[in-house]
Amino acid sequence: MMTNTIQKWYAKMLVSLNNQKGAQAIEWIALAGVILAVFAAVQAYFNDGERNVGNAISNTLSKLIEGIGGE
Repeated sequence: MMTNTIQKWYAKMLVSLNNQKGAQAIEWIALAGVILAVFAAVQAYFNDGERNVGNAISNTLSKLIEGIGGE
């Protein structure tokens, strides 16, 4: 089930990369994800201290990836 979902997503991504608009959209989405991860890490740093920054980045990226996968 998961493999089929990943393969379908990969196929859609390849189609998007073959045209300029699709490739540019994927770049903007990736950039937005990185910016959100940085903001989450900064917020965690000021809220919980240095030890939780890595966990905050990991959790934010995990949520982002789960959102892309549609789960």
